[in-house]
Amino acid sequence: MSSKNKKNVTSVFKKIFKIIGVILLALIAVVIYFFWNDAVSDKYDITISEDKIPSFSQVELDFAHQYNGDKSLPIAPSALIDIDNDNVDEVFFGGGMNQEDAILAFRNNKFVNISSEVNLPKKGTETTSTGVVSADFDNNGFTDLLLSREDGLRIYYNFDGKFTEKVIDTPMNEKSIPAGLTVADIDKDGDLDIFMSTYLKKNLMEGQTIFEDKTYGSTSELLLNDGHENFTSITKQSGLEYVHNTFMAVFVDIDNDTNIDLVVAHDTGEVRTYKNNGNLTFTMKENPTTNKFAYPMGIAVGDYNNDGLVDFMFSNTGSTLPRALAKGDIKDASKFNEKWILLRNDGHFKFTDVAAETKIADYEFSWGCTFSDMNNDGLQDLMVAENYVDLAPNKIFRLKSRFLVQKEDGTFAPTEAESGVVNPHFGITALVSDFNKDGYLDMIWTNIDTPSLAYINKGGVNNFIQIDLEDSAKDQGAKVTITTATKTITEWLVTGEGLASDQTALLHFGLGQDTEVKKVLVQYLNGKTDEVINPKINTILNIKSEREKLKIKDSINLN
Repeated sequence: MSSKNKKNVTSVFKKIFKIIGVILLALIAVVIYFFWNDAVSDKYDITISEDKIPSFSQVELDFAHQYNGDKSLPIAPSALIDIDNDNVDEVFFGGGMNQEDAILAFRNNKFVNISSEVNLPKKGTETTSTGVVSADFDNNGFTDLLLSREDGLRIYYNFDGKFTEKVIDTPMNEKSIPAGLTVADIDKDGDLDIFMSTYLKKNLMEGQTIFEDKTYGSTSELLLNDGHENFTSITKQSGLEYVHNTFMAVFVDIDNDTNIDLVVAHDTGEVRTYKNNGNLTFTMKENPTTNKFAYPMGIAVGDYNNDGLVDFMFSNTGSTLPRALAKGDIKDASKFNEKWILLRNDGHFKFTDVAAETKIADYEFSWGCTFSDMNNDGLQDLMVAENYVDLAPNKIFRLKSRFLVQKEDGTFAPTEAESGVVNPHFGITALVSDFNKDGYLDMIWTNIDTPSLAYINKGGVNNFIQIDLEDSAKDQGAKVTITTATKTITEWLVTGEGLASDQTALLHFGLGQDTEVKKVLVQYLNGKTDEVINPKINTILNIKSEREKLKIKDSINLN
């Protein structure tokens, strides 16, 4: 070939590569356009009364998660735990591969690191903390921590405010990494059992949009406690064995039969709702996501419509990504749902997806989600973390994370800007607790590979009552109902709500302008109940103390 021809060929190839480069840049621009346009667009009529919007002040919190994207899952665990039984939660943050875990306490209007004070064990630099819940495993009256890492589980036992580590022999196949955790006494024998969600190891991942390959994924485990720190997998015999990547699940009594049921969020899959049959077996019940495909990742648990039945919100990729890209290998696109999911519990394991009618369906790519009453009006509000640390457009354009206040008509309106809680970082979940004890819930955004952020609620004029249960096996899954002159509100003591995280065990009820609680009813999974008539409002009601008072009173009456 002549020199002239070679130059012509080279010129042609340069033009082709230039055209390919322009096309790639155009495709990237289109993706970013979809991403950013969705982030800043108004999707609904979001008008809301100014007096419904809670307002927050940011306070100092010195914890910035370190993420190893080559080796670790894109989650960062966090939990609320009342270490010293003073009804003020401390905050646990799980560290990345080259970072220690930390525990922070709210003191002098800021969060300070108290890891050394409580003897928090060192985890070293070779593993990443991936999930955490707090509960009283040894029934000694102090709340412990259950942690998951790549190498399995361990319990940090709490003895009078100091931690001691116990490594748990964790049944787990070679493909799986533990993710979120949830615990409950599934067989009512007085000790806590574990459902451990798992995800495929990072080096075994072949893609993030694989839906239809039923062999692709990891295997989560149901671990039965024998009461002596030994946990045995009963996954297969319980009817829970499957292959699928799963970030989290929650134990909660769905049908009010005092058997703790299980809800599992399958990433690139469906939400599975399992009924506890009362004999260590579970039966999967159909719901609106069954045999369909989505990206359910985080789970919010609460009774958003105050009908006494537990409802669930599930995060999803939302309207951020182009549908054609998000649906991956799904052949029948009609089976794909990218929208947020809100399953209203209609009783007897029947659910309706009401995300559209409550005006939350069409928001963005989301992670952990949490139900809580943030303005004390008696209605559950919704906090949803956003921004994916491994999604390229998020490196440039950040979503706000959503703070959605529920209106009287049952719809939700975003107020993150007005409330002062816009989160510019890579959000994982919101943690909610009353750190300054003013009767209004405060909030933390737990973030990955970026600093976490803390906010104190400025409060208002509405009343409240908080219910203090013990954190033992007997109390996990308890249903608490309060009755006032105008409303009935229900909460459950559950573990694992959010994403790879755990919420407070101090149950909070906003009363609005009601000035009296007629009755508090606590229903335990063992069939027993506690009832308190006309408790004092704007206080913490300790159920154990009330029970002791009743015993003393009965003793006096008998004499």
